[in-house]
Amino acid sequence: MTNSNDKPLLGDIRVLELASMVFAPSACVVLADFGAEVIKIEPPVTGDLNRNWHKIHGLPVSDMAYPFQVDNRNKKSVVLDLKSEAGYEAFCKLVLDADVLVTNYRPKALQRLKLEYQTLRKINPAIIYALATGFGEKGDEAHKPGYDTVCYWSRSGIEAQVFPYEGWLSQFPYGAGDHPSGMTLFASIMTGLYQRQKTGAGCKVSTSLLANGAWANAVMLQAQLSGAEFKEKRPRDNAYNFVSLHYPSKDDRLLKMSMVNTEKDWRPFCTAIARTDLLDDERYATHDARIENMPALIREISDTISTREIAYWQAVLEAHDVPHTIVANYEEAANDKQKQANGIIVPLDHPQHGQMRTVNSPFEVSGAAKIKPGPAPALGEHTQEVLAGLGYSKAEIEKMGG
Repeated sequence: MTNSNDKPLLGDIRVLELASMVFAPSACVVLADFGAEVIKIEPPVTGDLNRNWHKIHGLPVSDMAYPFQVDNRNKKSVVLDLKSEAGYEAFCKLVLDADVLVTNYRPKALQRLKLEYQTLRKINPAIIYALATGFGEKGDEAHKPGYDTVCYWSRSGIEAQVFPYEGWLSQFPYGAGDHPSGMTLFASIMTGLYQRQKTGAGCKVSTSLLANGAWANAVMLQAQLSGAEFKEKRPRDNAYNFVSLHYPSKDDRLLKMSMVNTEKDWRPFCTAIARTDLLDDERYATHDARIENMPALIREISDTISTREIAYWQAVLEAHDVPHTIVANYEEAANDKQKQANGIIVPLDHPQHGQMRTVNSPFEVSGAAKIKPGPAPALGEHTQEVLAGLGYSKAEIEKMGG
């Protein structure tokens, strides 16, 4: 994995992506961002299901396949019917020259299609075979279908904790567990490449939504594993602590507090909200007193925050260096100046949809510029180009459906 001024950091890495939806493709888009050639192998006719998942009832309405765009920019799409002899043969030729293969096919499908690691390593012993699963590779549930809504959020215990006291109202955002899990898959791929650099041999790396959900909630799971005593869930007005609650403002916006260090932040907070009387009130003057009188304190703060607009509270809390934020809507989240300043939201010149913006992958490497974000490929857009590079004639490619 060499780098030069005129070559992207991962410009000498070829990746075969045999995956759909979000988890595995999101790892591959990071590889593509740093210059890897990512060849996305898709089935005929339907392609990756994520090409049409933006049409799910209830999601934001658009003619653009925005879920597919964000996870498939700068990739090449090759259509192959892996159930056919010719399609499988062409795929095996691609494996011969690949550095990495990434898949989230279920184990039984990999076995049926002769795509499991033990088979493909015979073709290319140096390949890094990256497997993304829902429930892991072992156990009774290994063959079950798994999505982040189930494996990541529900099975980790996260959903049980954030489930509103009065009942669930909505679902987690599309791909919100897949994307952090994809970063783990990316890290496993890079670790595998490093091991190959040290040993000369390929290897299999894997991760699951189940494992990533557990890791995301590791502190609370460790509490359970350590025999800690969990307290009953309470409604907001009787919460255990005021420091991280949401407070409605006069203009019906939510102010989110995050005073982790209350010993440091209590006085600045009271000063900022013009409630220095709370400092001398024996019910709230000490940490123990505040805990004992928490419902009354929550009412005091809530009543105060409700008297002014959110912009006012943002200004005074920032002036007093008190940790807080507004609960952003999607328009605000997408146009966040801090995100733009840090290259988190970046320009995209799309051939069909024109000048727009997209979400960048979440880290940078000094001296290694990312590839300029481009459009996600049309289904089979690069089939002719890639298969011709393997020596197939135009007639042979067309016969395979390309």
